[in-house]
Order: sequence, then structure tokens, then C-alpha cells
Amino acid sequence: MKITFFIPGFIIILIALLFLYYRFYRRPKQLQKIYEQILADDTRNSIRDLKAIIIKQGGSIDAHFLLAECYRRERNYQMAIVEYRYCLNLNKKPFLTTEKEIREALVECYLLLHKIDEALQQLFELTRIEPGNAKNLLKIAKIFYALGNLEHAVTYFDRTVKADPVNIESLSYLGMIMFHANQIKEAIGYLTRAVKYDKKNYRAYYYLGRIYMDGRDFSKAITCFEASQASPEYKIRAFLQKGSCYSEMNEIENALNEYKKSIASAKGKDQNLLLITRYALGDLFEKNGKLAEAIEQWEGIYKTKPSYKDIAQKLEKYHALRADDNMKDFLVSPTPIFDGILFDIVKYLGYQLLDIKHIGTSIINIIATPQVTVIRYVKRQRIYIKVYRDAKSLGVDAIKNLVEESKALRCISAICVSPVNFRSDAKKFTTARQIRLIGGDELATILAEVKKVS
Repeated sequence: MKITFFIPGFIIILIALLFLYYRFYRRPKQLQKIYEQILADDTRNSIRDLKAIIIKQGGSIDAHFLLAECYRRERNYQMAIVEYRYCLNLNKKPFLTTEKEIREALVECYLLLHKIDEALQQLFELTRIEPGNAKNLLKIAKIFYALGNLEHAVTYFDRTVKADPVNIESLSYLGMIMFHANQIKEAIGYLTRAVKYDKKNYRAYYYLGRIYMDGRDFSKAITCFEASQASPEYKIRAFLQKGSCYSEMNEIENALNEYKKSIASAKGKDQNLLLITRYALGDLFEKNGKLAEAIEQWEGIYKTKPSYKDIAQKLEKYHALRADDNMKDFLVSPTPIFDGILFDIVKYLGYQLLDIKHIGTSIINIIATPQVTVIRYVKRQRIYIKVYRDAKSLGVDAIKNLVEESKALRCISAICVSPVNFRSDAKKFTTARQIRLIGGDELATILAEVKKVS
């Protein structure tokens, strides 16, 4: 009875030992030596030896696998694919590798040759072999994302996270996709998990910044953008978005600095982001009356892409200013030269300059008196002249302030000078008052006359 049970058990053990022996100890010694050669990057001699073996002994699955490995290492991916597929078609178990390793190598070759469908087919086979392999699931998700198939991309990113709950790349991609889908709550959840597990996840920081920016929490947004700008991929965009945050906060100098950093980083790299930033910078200059600077940005955009947004219309709108060198000098001349222009304007108007005071870079307050040779008996009466260099159309509020300032300085009348025409409410307010408005076309005429005299 005991012998009856012993014999089948002995046979099973013997079969297992024979399998182990053939599987691990009787690997073809010659092929094993060639494999070591390949691992040492001696592919040229290995290909020669393998082809000789295949001709003499026939093509075993291991010989063809090693030949595929040589071709792959030599970047002959098409030939490598032929050999790997031959291995799979033999339906035999190799000694030196596994089906999984062969299919992974095929995925690499197909992706390098941009054969996306074939790569996906092999990845699906790999998920059949290892359903919970997060690495393969992530590759599938990223391929679907690149193809624009967001539904399948989300499915596989989600499967990746289930297989690997701290998979940073999947979390950040899911956060980005949810942001663009306007599913803000879900986006914040994924992105905060991503930065929790990886303090250098720049994609997650960037999109968290976008969320805070859209929610008008500009301080938090700037903090996130500063973290993301350490990445070359997000650096330009981070500067651009920081500039937009500072612009919304009315911190104009900070906004200008960030836009300029974005432009400096984008030159020669990303023309689309360069155009976006130039447009934003031009818009900021225009809103703050810096038309000469705005025009410089618009002209730069026009040279690159004339059809970009409304650039052609903007340049046409300010065509007169672009063509008038005198007005350009008024807008952009450095202070010493500009003071000379002001002296000439005051003199042209029939006044003698007594005092000049610069308020920042764009507003100048002048006290003047009528020239002695013109009206002797009022020579001590003071005239208040306020000059704006920014090309912002001034309304009634600015003129009311001018009147109050003039009274405080004990001036009998006031003059306001601007490079653009005044709004209608400002003109209406000055009716029957001792106030003169010199703007736009009239200023251009005066500058031209002054130029002739000088």
C-alpha cells in the first residue's frame, strides 16, 4: 500500500527536478555566453555569432530573442520587431527570457517608431499577463491622452492609481484633466495628493495655481506658480500666469517684470507662448497709458504673425501715433530730454516756467507765469500746468482734481496736457471755467511747431 503511494510521489518529484534542471541549469551554454556579450554591449560580434548558430543549428526561440536584443541595442528597431514577433509566433517557452520581457521590448520599439496602435496591442497583452502592473497601465493612459481620447485616458489613469495609490504622474494628469473639464473639486483632490507625495511635481503645482487664480486667490496662485517655474516645461507659463496675477492685483511693476521674464525665457523656444505673453504685456501697457511700449509689443507680434488676434486693428487704431516722431519723443524720451520738451511747450504757450515737479514717471506738475513781454501787469500771477505722459483718455474726475490742486497752489488758471484727446465729460466741465485742455491732435500740432522753432 505504501509502495503504491510512493511511486506517484517519486515520479512527481523527479519531473519537477528535471524541469528545474532543464529550466535553469541546461540553458544553452553558447547562447548564455553570447547573452553576456550583449550585456557588455558587444552587439556586432554577437549578431555574427547568432546568425552562424541559426544557419547551422536552426533558429531556436532564444537565438532569435538574442538577435532581437542586438538589433534593439543598435537602434535597428524594425529588425528587432521582426525577431521579437518571431519569438512570440513560435509558441515555445524560452530559457533566457519570458513572454512578458519580449512584449515589453516590443512596446519600446513600437513607441520609438511611433507605431502607436501596435504598442497599445502589446500593452493590452501585458495587462492580461499582469492586470495590476501600474507601469503598463500608465503607459496606456498616456498614449490615450496623447491621442486626445480623454475618456479612455481617465479610465487607465484611474486604474493606475488603484494599482499604485501614490502614482504621482497619474494623479497630476488626472488633476490636469479634471481642471480642463471644469471639475474643480476633483482636480484639487488629485493635485493636492500629487504635491503631498512629491514636492517637485511641477505639473500639479502649475494647475493648482491656475485653480487658485481662477478663484481670485492670487497670493496662493503665485506661490504655486513659483514652485512650478523650477521646471523647464512650466517655467514660461508660470511667469506668464504670475504676471496676470500681479496685473489683477494692480501691482503693475511686478506684473511687468514677470511678463518680461516670460518673454526672455520663451525667445527661440515657444513662439506661441511668446505671442501670448507679448499680447498680455501690450495690453497691460495700453491700459496704463504706455502706448509707445504697447505699440512696440504689437509690432513685434505683427512681424511674427500678422493675423494674431486683433493686432492689425490695434496698430491701425494708433497709426497716427506710430507715424508721429514728435509724439513718440513726448511719450518715451528720458527725463532730461523730456524736460527740454516741456520748457519749449510752456514757452510756446506764452509762459515762463518757474517750477517743475515730476510725480513718478508719467505726471509732471508745472508752475508758470505769463511772459513779462506779453502782459507785464500779470507777471506775478501763477498758472498751473499738469502734464500726463500716459496715453490714457482723461475724464471729468481728473479735471476736477486739477481744479482743486490749482486752488491749493493759488494759481489763477490751469492747463492740462495729454497725448490723447480728453473725454467728452471733461470737455463739458471746462466750459466757462479757467481751464484749458490740450490733448491729442492739438498737442501734436504744438510739438510740430516747437520742433520747427528749435
